Amino acid sequence: MRRDSIDGPGKCVRFASAPIACSAILCAAGSAFGAQQLVETIPGADFDIAQTPVVQTVTGTTSELISGVGFTAQWTAVVADTGDGVFPWSLDLGVNVTDPGGGTTVGWDPLGGDVTIADYPLQDFTDGFPSVSGIGNFSWEFTNDGVPAPFISGLRNVSYHLLTAVPDVVEVINGTVATGPNWDRPFFIDGISGLGPVIYDVLRFEVPEGGGYTLHSVVPSGNNFTFIYQGTFDPALPLDNLLDYGLGNGNAPNGTPAGTSLIEVLLRENTTYYFVTSQWASFNTGQPFTTTITGPALITKLPFDDQDFDQDGDVDTADYAVFADCMAGPGSAPTPTIDDVDAAECLDHFDANADNDIDLADFNEFQMAFTG
Repeated sequence: MRRDSIDGPGKCVRFASAPIACSAILCAAGSAFGAQQLVETIPGADFDIAQTPVVQTVTGTTSELISGVGFTAQWTAVVADTGDGVFPWSLDLGVNVTDPGGGTTVGWDPLGGDVTIADYPLQDFTDGFPSVSGIGNFSWEFTNDGVPAPFISGLRNVSYHLLTAVPDVVEVINGTVATGPNWDRPFFIDGISGLGPVIYDVLRFEVPEGGGYTLHSVVPSGNNFTFIYQGTFDPALPLDNLLDYGLGNGNAPNGTPAGTSLIEVLLRENTTYYFVTSQWASFNTGQPFTTTITGPALITKLPFDDQDFDQDGDVDTADYAVFADCMAGPGSAPTPTIDDVDAAECLDHFDANADNDIDLADFNEFQMAFTG
């Protein structure tokens, strides 16, 4: 079925009427095979999917025993219902992966995706192989489940990944969005919510081991939205570099209840990621959250520069805008980028010379950081 979005104007979205069940062949990510570590990446060709399944042969060369697979690509709607936005969606994409010996097929449906026809960066993983050989041809059969003619999906910049089981490594992070910087959060991959500005918290990190990671965030009540960005994060441009999100309002395709956000994502070494937890709406009190990160290794938390006021990983002119807003005092801007209700918080963020005042001397400190 489809339903107009309750979280922003002008976009028609289609929600699953019930949580999506596991495939009849084998369940997708989340079974008892342990964490999934990346051991081989195989580039593939671009292709389109209409109503007929498309089979791709992927040749593995690793001597590691394979317990899961990953897939990265840019999903795009080649022929789309642009009027109502009903078909196709990246959530319609499914795949059956058969090992080189032909003994096991992993059913992965849906592979991943967004709740609209917007372009979507797939970067997902699943387990399900009982430790099969990584040498030989894996058969990937892609389907566009339930999408009628004439609608067509496309996959671009395709790569296939082979994963091996390792022990789970778990880290629990507690935080809050009761105070902090503000933004206008996304509500899906190509839409910005009109319920803000709202408070957000951001974790900047890398992973020492590539593979499948789950980021599970829970708040005590109400709704909870989380996001992951790849490369850079600019809160003033919330759709740029957005890799995935956790729809924590009870309408998530993965079946999580309201208050719980779940992101399952394939992460790579030597890449910077930003995990953002957001207040739901400006009229709701910001809540504490607990995030559990599970994967093949502990994440490596990366610090923010002292002058990186908007916490996007760069010291730039956007940071000056945040600084100037706080220096002008509480209530000075119609949509402040810092939670300026608490003057003490301004001091914590911007009193660079520790004289218990926000003034031009602090701005001089900022200039020195900005110019290097």
